[in-house]
Amino acid sequence: MASRLYRTTRPLYVAVEQLLWQLQVPILGSPTLCVLIALTVTGLILLWARPTQTRMARRLPGRAHDALNRVVRTMPWSTRVLMRLLIAFAKRLGRDGYLVLDEVIVEKAFAKRLPWAGKVYSFAKKRTVYGIVIVVLVWCSCDGQWRIPVGFRLWRPARTCRTTRYQTKLELAVPAVEAVVLASFPVHYIVFDTHYTAGWFTKRLNRLDLTWHGTLDPKTNVIWRGKRQAVRDLASRLRLKWREQLGVRATALRVYAPKYGQLRLVVTKNRHGNFEYLVSNDLLADLTSMVQRKRSRWSVETVFRDSKR
Repeated sequence: MASRLYRTTRPLYVAVEQLLWQLQVPILGSPTLCVLIALTVTGLILLWARPTQTRMARRLPGRAHDALNRVVRTMPWSTRVLMRLLIAFAKRLGRDGYLVLDEVIVEKAFAKRLPWAGKVYSFAKKRTVYGIVIVVLVWCSCDGQWRIPVGFRLWRPARTCRTTRYQTKLELAVPAVEAVVLASFPVHYIVFDTHYTAGWFTKRLNRLDLTWHGTLDPKTNVIWRGKRQAVRDLASRLRLKWREQLGVRATALRVYAPKYGQLRLVVTKNRHGNFEYLVSNDLLADLTSMVQRKRSRWSVETVFRDSKR
């Protein structure tokens, strides 16, 4: 198949094909199916804008656009089978890693009849947009060389499904995390932002024996030295020490939160005067490790950026 391609695109196709063999995709289907998948993935990488089957076939003249269109519409595997392949591949790497849980919005401004699309607030654009929300679980190696999606779920707006079947983004994230744990996939910790730092969700992670790192909402009540107060009020009375290696003022303490239980709390304040309240169920974690682990969540943002492109 590679001999039919242009000389400039042939190396990319060969690299994609080799990676599919590492994932053991060819053993699940026919050689023709594997070739079509390799061509489709190569086309998605080459075409950042409007990656249609017709444009792919023009730049990758190995198969007609009808064949590429059929493989997309009649994919014989479910997404969960593909995720299990990715989990198995990550385990075979034998590297230490961590999980990042987040969501990405794919804007679909004109897809009014698409049941998975709805109005959602975009923190990146600071406004409400119309699009699809995907809850994504990504495994990242500690050395920064690998970022592999190991689970994702599509969020469906309440207006397009029965009330008994509606699930929040947090509820969608639970089976994705449990699938990784049941696969005996060793991870050091899981990190997420404020939206996923909910009491019932973090308690579920505790039962799964997972170390988690998140951020608290400023209005969250905590008890420290026998006094109940909002975490933002507590932070305003703490003496923060300048941490040159982190570039922030910070301090660490142990608190009790009625919704969460015992927590390790790190209060940080950057050069602009903005506070951030980092929490974890690892009560022995040091301040530097908690700040660095929270910053490691940025790996998923670069995955979203590259995927959207």
